[in-house]
Amino acid sequence: MLKYDLIVIGGGIAGMTAALGALKSGVKNILIIERDNNLGGILNQCIHNGFGEKFLGEQVTGPEYINFVQERLLSSNIEIKLESTVIEITKEKIVTYVNQIDGINKVKSDAIILSTGAREIYTGSVIIPTNGLTGIFTLGDAHRLINIEGYLPGRKTVVTAKNKWGFLVARRIIIEGGYVEAIVIEDEFDALRNEEIESILDGFDIEIIENSRVIEVHGNSRINGLKILNLKDDVVIERECDSLLLSVGFRPENMLAEMLKLNINSNTLVPIVDDFKTSIDGIFACGNLIYGKMALIMNETDGINCGIKTAEYIKSMK
Repeated sequence: MLKYDLIVIGGGIAGMTAALGALKSGVKNILIIERDNNLGGILNQCIHNGFGEKFLGEQVTGPEYINFVQERLLSSNIEIKLESTVIEITKEKIVTYVNQIDGINKVKSDAIILSTGAREIYTGSVIIPTNGLTGIFTLGDAHRLINIEGYLPGRKTVVTAKNKWGFLVARRIIIEGGYVEAIVIEDEFDALRNEEIESILDGFDIEIIENSRVIEVHGNSRINGLKILNLKDDVVIERECDSLLLSVGFRPENMLAEMLKLNINSNTLVPIVDDFKTSIDGIFACGNLIYGKMALIMNETDGINCGIKTAEYIKSMK
């Protein structure tokens, strides 16, 4: 069984920078295990500026930030296994993973960093039945569709927004030649308005329907319209559209944390950490896994600091 000083599970930007933080602090034998076929996670689809200031000293796009960090990783002796899924972790820090090349394999380490991220999930706030209609996407799916695959979700889109991400997707649709019928928000716009959202909307004439919620969609095989309820006066209006982008919840990918029986916050579902240390000795966590839904309003992760703290632990054990 191969032995590493550190295994990082998850190759998003938090995991990548955690590995660099540990390397900078003197840890040499590091393995990153990532289930996708590339590094960077959801930051690959974030092509707007706003990332990397702590690491680079300036804000760049998500892909630019990933490329910079990846070049650092590839120029080091950090081992990276892509398209590899972790299927088991033990408290003895034995990691079992599977991929097409190695099959099922076990590796061991002195410390493990969990950086498995978070994913979109439908919550009770989305109360409309979709009836199997096409043209309905989450914001994350739409982001990926537009920025990575190069397709528009539709020609006439309604966006629901709870934070800056809905406004960002709406702007991107217009930049790429699409049309946004409206952005629907449940609160007063002034409750969401900040300098960043103002800059996103600057120069884009997008109607914002506030204090409202989409309550019904209709169409045959594809959505062709919807009903919007004003939450203050109960007035219902109808809008034509061929696509609807939903702002949904964000849940940490905590399956491995649950497998290890780490202490987990019952409300947020994130592992409980103290300076990135979990409830099991030698197991650390960082990134969106520990931020959960707060990740939606954050620009930076503390991967580097987690790597430094983990390196301190590894050195103390040796």
